[in-house]
Amino acid sequence: MSGSPNSATRVIDACSAAADELAASRRLIGLLERENDLLTERLDTEKRIAKMLTELSEARRAENEGLRIASAAQKETIAAKNAVIADQEKLNAALKKKASSPWKRLGDVLIGVAAGIVLR
Repeated sequence: MSGSPNSATRVIDACSAAADELAASRRLIGLLERENDLLTERLDTEKRIAKMLTELSEARRAENEGLRIASAAQKETIAAKNAVIADQEKLNAALKKKASSPWKRLGDVLIGVAAGIVLR
């Protein structure tokens, strides 16, 4: 070697330091790659969660629309039922007006009996 023993020691020390730095760098790179993998996994999880929340939101929108349609149908059914009840009440009132009194019925029966006697 063409230098002093100190220079050889310095070269060895420098190589040793470089080797230590390389080993530390490799450990750091491994940790950073692991962190990157974990962040990628977290991102994938967040994407799945966002997709599920979107699907849930769409399902709720569809459910609300179904409930709105059902409510409208129920209102129509109630309105139709009320119309039928009103028509039945009108019919009942008309039938009550047409119903003859007991005296009129008795008169009709007596006329029938008298006609039967006469025709015999």
